Amino acid sequence: MIRSALILPVFFAIAALTMAETSLPSLHDGIVITGPGHFLHQGELLVQGNVTLKNLTLDLHGPIRVAAGATLELDAVTLMVSDSPGSPNGTSGLRCDGPAHIVVRHSAMAPEGSAHPMWRIQGDLEVDEFTTSNSEFHLQHVKANLSHFKIFELEISSASQVTANHLDLVFLSTHTGEDDHLQFSNIPVGRAFSQKLSLGSGAHADLSDTRVQMFLLYVHGRSDATLSHMDRVQLAMFPKCEGTFRLPEGRLGSASAPAIFPEPGSSNCPFRIALNDVQVDTWDVYAQAESKLTFDHSQIDELVASDRADITVRDSNLYADWLAVSGDAQVRVEKSTVGALRLVKERPDLATSEVHVSGQGSARFSDVRFDCGIVSADGARVEISHAREAPKYLRHSGHAEIRVDGKTVTP
Repeated sequence: MIRSALILPVFFAIAALTMAETSLPSLHDGIVITGPGHFLHQGELLVQGNVTLKNLTLDLHGPIRVAAGATLELDAVTLMVSDSPGSPNGTSGLRCDGPAHIVVRHSAMAPEGSAHPMWRIQGDLEVDEFTTSNSEFHLQHVKANLSHFKIFELEISSASQVTANHLDLVFLSTHTGEDDHLQFSNIPVGRAFSQKLSLGSGAHADLSDTRVQMFLLYVHGRSDATLSHMDRVQLAMFPKCEGTFRLPEGRLGSASAPAIFPEPGSSNCPFRIALNDVQVDTWDVYAQAESKLTFDHSQIDELVASDRADITVRDSNLYADWLAVSGDAQVRVEKSTVGALRLVKERPDLATSEVHVSGQGSARFSDVRFDCGIVSADGARVEISHAREAPKYLRHSGHAEIRVDGKTVTP
């Protein structure tokens, strides 16, 4: 990393005489904190100017915020990331306020408890040996060189340009723009491949010796995407429309009869997904605005309803890797299975399984088999009737109300 010759780095030599945690010193431009040592930081960690952490363990209880123009270098660092119970995914993640420079070498990141770190990066990114679990990198307007990188999800979007080798990913993902026309084919599962990819929203990736377990495509606006000869995919949509969907799993479509979503005449949704010999694992739905949607006989991983969305789900399987209702949204689930705690230890693509209802949102469950818990907050309302299997737990705070078969559950 290049530092200004006018800035004299400050070094902190930490003798490895004890494993007791030490509060991380305040960070300033030009600082280099070097171990060995075990440091603790509570709350937001603000990075401004050039900051280097070397040969240490950092127990992090809060987010990292990197100022525009700053440089953060991690060299032989182990990050232990913790969140308070019930915190949303990504609470103790990393966010760049603007284009910044992130360098990670010979390091690791391990969440503790239910933490699921998300790094939202802009600018330049260099990675050489970084092993993580239950963590995500989301690249927007990033120029990246990645080597020997293991992570749960790597998203490459928004004009990012990535050159990478020896990646080990659960999800390789990308978001379309509002009016993209994309094609993907022949991305294998579980074996090394090399391919140059034109991804969503003007992003590109030159991948070599890369392994993925699932390709995840987020479709926005009026975009259309055609997928062919894919071994395992997850498809996500952001509907602001009305209609009825059936979102099945399995091998779908052929060259002569591609599977089209949404089916013609079933909705006024403007996006289009065409599948030719594609193994679909699950679907994600992020319903917004005034959406009014019904899903029958569907396999849904994440279901998020916000704003004033009105969602009905029947005879379906919801893994509830993230099932969230917020704003004034309403969700009704009937004759379905909600949750997949039984699968979390067996499937690395399932990081969590929980229902969250907040704001003034409402969720009604009828004749449902639960395999997860429910957390509600604010002024949310949850109603459960005739459950085939009860939720693993019920937690509520604020003015939230949970009723089971007509009886209010007390805190």
